[in-house]
Amino acid sequence: VDLALFFYYVWENDIDFPEMQFNRQAATIAGQPLVALLNFRSGLGHCESIYFDILVERLGSQLEHFNPNRFITMYLVDAMDGFQFEAFLVEIFQTIGYDVKGTQKTADQGADLFVSRFGKTMVIQAKNYTSSVGNSAVQQAISAKAFYGCDDAMVVTNSWFTKSAKELATTANVRLVDREGLQTYLDDYNQKLIEIFQAEAEEA
Repeated sequence: VDLALFFYYVWENDIDFPEMQFNRQAATIAGQPLVALLNFRSGLGHCESIYFDILVERLGSQLEHFNPNRFITMYLVDAMDGFQFEAFLVEIFQTIGYDVKGTQKTADQGADLFVSRFGKTMVIQAKNYTSSVGNSAVQQAISAKAFYGCDDAMVVTNSWFTKSAKELATTANVRLVDREGLQTYLDDYNQKLIEIFQAEAEEA
């Protein structure tokens, strides 16, 4: 889904991307695909190559500029209270390229923050738990999505989701980010910290 949104963003903003051939008729003829399947696969392969190069470059940067005192670990996240967890999620999503808006702490209708990118807005329910997250959190996200008219809904936790919560989320098309998924976001966040540290070192 993110790759499709990326291609749409490139096309919508007329960004030069010679590796991808867009269907010009898609703008005027309903039902016309923006990218032919063959071209999509070709673009996917090119993006995978770029992604691999980025991973290699990041690994080198991590080894050179690693500073454990500036890293945020999952154990630090576990020690946060609910408000700190929400505030940290704001930092994470801002760092990885989302526009973020918080909510009032009372009468938020199940919304803890809103993130937007590529013209899509997603409401997020944050749960910093020591036990598994159940249906209630998913139901709150569903309600918030409808109440605020968002495109997507997500529940983020430092824990895990119950089987019933996963089933409800699948049915209602709510994205779930469990402890493993949150670690991926943390990795991206820490990588940004490395890049900042590297820039500071080069300026010194």
